[in-house]
Amino acid sequence: MLNVPKQAAQEDYTQKPYKDTPYTEVAAGTVQIPPDPPLTECEIVALHTEVSALANWAKIKFKDAAWELYYAEIAKLQAEATASNAWTQVRDRVDGLKRKYLN
Repeated sequence: MLNVPKQAAQEDYTQKPYKDTPYTEVAAGTVQIPPDPPLTECEIVALHTEVSALANWAKIKFKDAAWELYYAEIAKLQAEATASNAWTQVRDRVDGLKRKYLN
């Protein structure tokens, strides 16, 4: 089992941003914090290794490396959501034009 730092173990994730939601949603509801289902030990070790590698390569603190990777992933999710919404809008406009001119 991994040793969790005392401060991280004491963090309170019970604050509810919305009345009936026990999770904080990030990137338009694509990510839930804490994750559901919880991460496996293998996933935690993989994330720790990735953060450690970035921290060593960039010569920055572990915490800063973790934040950099976190925000990079959030940016990817937001870009995917934006692209998906754009294609939905294009499809809706094309369908609207079809109905208008082909009926």
